[in-house]
Amino acid sequence: MAIKEKPIWTFRTLARQETSTKSHARSRDVDIIIDEPIERGGTNEGPMPVEMVFAGLAGCTHVISNKLAKANDVVIEDMEIDIVTTMDSHGTRLIKPIDVPFPKVIININATMTGHPENINEIVTKLSQHCAVAMMLRQSGSEVIEIWTINGSLWQEAA
Repeated sequence: MAIKEKPIWTFRTLARQETSTKSHARSRDVDIIIDEPIERGGTNEGPMPVEMVFAGLAGCTHVISNKLAKANDVVIEDMEIDIVTTMDSHGTRLIKPIDVPFPKVIININATMTGHPENINEIVTKLSQHCAVAMMLRQSGSEVIEIWTINGSLWQEAA
């Protein structure tokens, strides 16, 4: 049975501090550990908070790409997402407040797809309009660049 999704909905994440660098968070019935690396005083038991943001971006990119694929009669057989982020850590290091902590985010998307090139192009061009995490980053001032490699070739917009 298909679930009818509400266009506007509320969700919750609850987190508690275990140490000065380690948090336990819970979303729905899923537990998450967020921690700093050993060299920053953590125990390295989970991703850093900023890494969680970009793991969320990868997940959002994957899910929205597949929704767009389904809507455009395209099959995504495989997808790997490699995100390279530039971070200005002046704010997190308490040096000075900054406006844009992540000036540049490059999302390298390598996918194997079957479908008409015009339909594949719909996925490539519309992803940025629908991935909430990428939209949040762009609206905060980050330059978010998507580089698509599809079926082994750098994607060029369909003519």
